Parts: sequence; structure tokens; C-alpha cells
Amino acid sequence: MTVLSLYVSAGRPGYVDHALTVSGVDAVVLDLEDSVDDRDKDAARDVAAELLRSCGGLPDRMLVRVNAPGSAHLDADLAELVPLGLDRLRLPRVRTRQDLEDVLARIGTLAGRDGSTAGPPRVELMIETVGALRDLEEIVTGRPEVTALTFGGEDYLRDSRATGAPQDLWEAKRELVRKAAAAGLPAYDTVYGNLHDRDAVWQDAHRAARLGFAGKSIIHPAQSPVTRNAFADAGR
Repeated sequence: MTVLSLYVSAGRPGYVDHALTVSGVDAVVLDLEDSVDDRDKDAARDVAAELLRSCGGLPDRMLVRVNAPGSAHLDADLAELVPLGLDRLRLPRVRTRQDLEDVLARIGTLAGRDGSTAGPPRVELMIETVGALRDLEEIVTGRPEVTALTFGGEDYLRDSRATGAPQDLWEAKRELVRKAAAAGLPAYDTVYGNLHDRDAVWQDAHRAARLGFAGKSIIHPAQSPVTRNAFADAGR
């Protein structure tokens, strides 16, 4: 099954309710990271917290992209949201096994305070560095909390410029798909930033599907039907 994930910024709360109504989208990712300026992080976190309070936990089909390990904002994200029922998250910029272990330990401690989380968290790891892709097996082995891997193309390109070139991006994607399959995990492709060129959106999604990605992240509802059609065509 193709999984499409739509990012919506918690810094734009008026968009959140609408995102949950978009047809053809399997998951809505409430973003506290890249789409939110540092000076707006607290307000965006408050939007996520209010959503959790009003719904008694995360709404169906929603997960939260928290801030990255090593960020000053991640601990605040977890401290405020986990006790309110945050149990599905997308974790960006994981570089090492220790990054993952530390986050899972923190979640376990916070969830145990009032028993608000019924089971272990479900974590989608974002692979955005050369080192994380290289050490992927070591990072995920024995961690059933990890349910999927997602590729962060822009951050990967920035990180790889010391050792590679932008044309290597698809080779990195191919390697992620291969390693994800070996780990028994689905891999989801990175977003495509051009909102207006439908042909380019289709071609990018079609190539990702042919490569073996199980889904893709999108940044606008208009990309949903185009992306889904591309994946369907690639599967014929």
C-alpha cells in the first residue's frame, strides 16, 4: 500500500484542521521543525499540545515531527507532548544509535509519569545524513518502536557535499530502500518542492515508486492525486 504523508506546519494553525480532511492522504505530519522559525517554536508546540488535549491524544492519521536530537527544542517538545498522549512521531536528523536510544528513553520516562501512553511509541526515523545511512542497520536493529524510515533529501544533500555531489541523491535513495527492506521496514521518499509543475511532481514520484519506496511525503494537498497516480502507474 502506498503511504502519502502531508506535512502541515504547527506554525500555521489554521491549516491543521483542513489537512485532516484532505482526500488521498494517509498521514498528516504536524511539523514543529523545519517549517517553524526558532522564535515561533513555543507557540507551535502550544498548538500541538492544544490539539492533543482537545482530542484526548493524537487524532487518527496524525503524527508529529518533533525537533531534532541535539536541538534545544526537542526536550521541550517531548516534555510537553508525551504526557498528553504523543505516541506517534517523526524524528528528524538521527545520526547515531545513541540519538535514538536517548529519545526513546526520554519518552519512556515521560509516558510513565501518569501512564498516559498505553504502549511503546511508534517512530518514523528521518535519514538525513551520510553517517545515518551508512550505519542504518546498527541504528534500527532491535528497536521495534521504529516503524518506518523517511528520507530527508535537502538535509542529506547539505551533509553529503563534503563527500559527494547532488547527482548522488538518487543513489542514496536506492541505498535507503535496500537497507530498509533488509530491516523489514517501509521507506518513504522525501518531499518534492516544486508545487506548480505537475509533470515534474509526477516524474519524481514515479521514479521513487520504481525505485521501491513504499510512499512519499508531500507539502501541499494538490500533490496528493498526482503523486498517488504516479505510484499507481509505476506498480502496473
